[in-house]
Amino acid sequence: MWTALGCGGSGASTQAPPPEEEDPGSTPQPPNPPTLEPGDARWTVHSRTLGRQDAVAVASDGLGGSVLLGTTHGATGTPDASSTDGGGTALTLAHHDGAGQVLWMRSFMPEPSESGAAQAHAQFLAVSSGGELFVAGKLEGRLRLGETLITDSHFVAKLASDGTPLWARATGTVKALTADIEGEVVVAHGRLVTRYDTRGTARWSQEMPALASASVVALDSDGGAVLAGQRPLAPFESIGFIARLSPVGEVYWELEVGPDAPSFTQVIFAADGGLRLTGDFQGTLHWGGAVLMPSCVAEGCARAAFVLAADAAGRPLWGHALTSPSPGEARGARLAADEEGGAAVLWKHGCGSELVRLSPLGELSWQAPYVTQPCDESLHLRDLTFLSGGDILGTGTFSGTRALGGEESFTSDDTDVFLQRLVP
Repeated sequence: MWTALGCGGSGASTQAPPPEEEDPGSTPQPPNPPTLEPGDARWTVHSRTLGRQDAVAVASDGLGGSVLLGTTHGATGTPDASSTDGGGTALTLAHHDGAGQVLWMRSFMPEPSESGAAQAHAQFLAVSSGGELFVAGKLEGRLRLGETLITDSHFVAKLASDGTPLWARATGTVKALTADIEGEVVVAHGRLVTRYDTRGTARWSQEMPALASASVVALDSDGGAVLAGQRPLAPFESIGFIARLSPVGEVYWELEVGPDAPSFTQVIFAADGGLRLTGDFQGTLHWGGAVLMPSCVAEGCARAAFVLAADAAGRPLWGHALTSPSPGEARGARLAADEEGGAAVLWKHGCGSELVRLSPLGELSWQAPYVTQPCDESLHLRDLTFLSGGDILGTGTFSGTRALGGEESFTSDDTDVFLQRLVP
């Protein structure tokens, strides 16, 4: 269900008897393909690469395929790498077609700096409408991207549609990036929002002190921002907030989210300009006319994942506390929005991950578990996106041998990455 892996008389006669006609009903018919239901997988692919893999972000390429950003630790001789130090961590990019097959893969391994570290930490990925790639992360060591050498810094980089580095810039801590149709990019880093042109020159940079208190940020192509995080009320008390800022840092509107402060892990713009937010919480959240609470058992109430929807003016539309039949605290929630305003949300827990599909009105359409039994953390869904055409693409990591929801089993070398395309 998950894996896409076909009569004549008695006298003599000089006339040859006519050929016997086969009964049409006896003609073997090809088996009907299985009917796929929402939440079923059209296919699952396993990327077998040396070293310990991690998937960080996945994005649609706009043509039915996808781009995957991740890291590789402990591999030697990785292609396109600037070093073969097996103790380092390389940044990896892979372009997959609509069937999950790899079109190209690039790996960028830093060289040790004076500190001796050689670690590339991937964080954000964006794909422009022209197919150009923007990545952001943190570097411990030295890495040349294009004509720029980045050393021990956070950075943003632009790559061509084939993965060739074009330019890179050292930045403050990156919290969000958005590519526009012209091949430029807007980056929230440190306390600044900066727009870089197609060649990596900063066109403008605006200080936004509010970025310092935000745990998640989303940017529009004009440099405006939506922030979410926590604000202290007393020495041991805080409340959540969501704020919409203009490109010059003016506050359009601000909401408090509580009374118990949630931990926001992602905010995105919906197709109509509205907002979708996710994270985890413990206690109670008031959102519009709804009261969100985690499910509780005799032992207590574990942290639960949530998803909130608001319109462009910040007015609450709907919200959900998301639950899982598996034990463990919810964490690391991620989400994607479709063109109609619906959403898909994933979160991690002690035995694996959970994925839910929500309609534009916030109704639960289906829920899919990615769970390891007996309970451990060797299978996790990491990120998701909507492909052109509406299907959901999820990426994650696993170790050992896993069926990944279908009949076919996959066996990893160490910790490997998988992609799975789902019926929405």
